[in-house]
Amino acid sequence: MASLTQKKISISSEQKQFLENYRQWGFTDQSSIVREALTLFIRELKTNQRKTQMAQKARELISEYATDKELTGFTDLDGEDFL
Repeated sequence: MASLTQKKISISSEQKQFLENYRQWGFTDQSSIVREALTLFIRELKTNQRKTQMAQKARELISEYATDKELTGFTDLDGEDFL
């Protein structure tokens, strides 16, 4: 595991109560549940960012796809069963 750094944060009463019940959720301490939550949140943000970038690239290329017959050559085969 990477070296850990302490950070003071402010949380709501509900979040505080949730953290105090860390054992109920299968965690060894309150910090481990916060680290896991942040890891999942970071992963979700990165996934959403990639999806947004892919959608943007698709929008940028749609006009080229619509006009370039080499890119649409296999469109006639859409829906065909290859097995």
